[in-house]
Amino acid sequence: MFSNHIIMDLPKPGSDFFTFIASNSSADISALRLKLHGKALSFDLDLALIQIECRRKCSSKLKKFVSNCHTIFPSTVSSEQASHEAVANFHSSLISCNDRILDMTAGLGIDSFAFSSVAKEITSCEIDPVKASFLKYNIEVSGTSNMKAICCDSMEFLSRCDNNFDLIFVDPARRGNGNSRVYNFKDCKPDILSGMNLLLSRAETVMIKASPLLDISQTLRDIPCAKTIRAISVKGECKEILIEASLHHQNKSTANGNILAEAIDLNADGTVKSRFQFFIKRDETNCEISEKSFAAIRYVSAEEISPGKFIYEPNAPVMKLAPWHELCERYPSIKKAAASSHIFFSDIVISDFPGRILQITDIPDKKRLKSLKGEKINVVTRNYPMQASDLKKKLGLLEGDDTFLYASRLSDSSPILVTAKRMR
Repeated sequence: MFSNHIIMDLPKPGSDFFTFIASNSSADISALRLKLHGKALSFDLDLALIQIECRRKCSSKLKKFVSNCHTIFPSTVSSEQASHEAVANFHSSLISCNDRILDMTAGLGIDSFAFSSVAKEITSCEIDPVKASFLKYNIEVSGTSNMKAICCDSMEFLSRCDNNFDLIFVDPARRGNGNSRVYNFKDCKPDILSGMNLLLSRAETVMIKASPLLDISQTLRDIPCAKTIRAISVKGECKEILIEASLHHQNKSTANGNILAEAIDLNADGTVKSRFQFFIKRDETNCEISEKSFAAIRYVSAEEISPGKFIYEPNAPVMKLAPWHELCERYPSIKKAAASSHIFFSDIVISDFPGRILQITDIPDKKRLKSLKGEKINVVTRNYPMQASDLKKKLGLLEGDDTFLYASRLSDSSPILVTAKRMR
């Protein structure tokens, strides 16, 4: 039986520590540090200042965590690396009430806490002794009874313990030498690719949280037993790629062994704003993604673009998964600007399109473009030779609200610029 490292109890701060944090929640941290430098205090000033900074930065991202005045951040880095609670809550929506879960890389424990609201039992591994101490403390002050922290190397824990789990959740550390960012699984810790057989032998499902910069096709080649892959965003910003792998992936959530793919955009409270679902076909003999068997993508012509018609810009998770054939099949009225221009046009309103919907107001010529100087208009470029910021500067535009200028290219390589009013 594996014996984990003993977690040192974190000394519980007194009331003066928490009073200081609350009373200085909006204070200038540098000024506070200078003012109190060298003074005898009954609490750890540096730790208190970390709490003020983290709570300020995470008031929206970790709303529930910071709502408990007694929870403590071990460092500013831990708050930056923590999952957004909206995403963690979505993770918890994928599990069952009787599940026993292992979180291999708990960190601040945001995902573990979310799982604990649904699952039967959570084991949260944290290899860093200091972080593990804070995690244990936060479990206690949150009153979470079905979650325990252990300090260990989670791969070693799995290789030596006798436990099996319903779900193993892992968010590999994406920091390399010199604290540089890394993205590929082979560069992250723990190395889940070499350890995948071990993980799958200990759990029905392995859920892997990964960088939104991962190449989707390569990821599915790296994890041939993937049953689902999701791109998840919060308020339009892509936060992660989430993969579920199982040795028994031919189940009710898949179709003929194909991979369920979902582009999910969440509101800040974790509710689903949009969800686009499709299946990625996989060749059963070599696990390579097969060619799509859908009808050809339709492309728009310049003559079909006019005021009163509509522009559709896919949201961030759809952009990441790039299901252009599936979009055209789902919404027969849309036409793509060009193969590399990821915006669509239609004559009709499609209320459930997963992304921004706008109505065209003008196709400005050069004279009209010059007259826009000083107006509040957002600029979006797609497959256009100029960056949005440069085009905005060239035209002398100010930051807008619901009015947009789209600059792109059509399938014949001709440029197209349109102004449009946002509908959603």
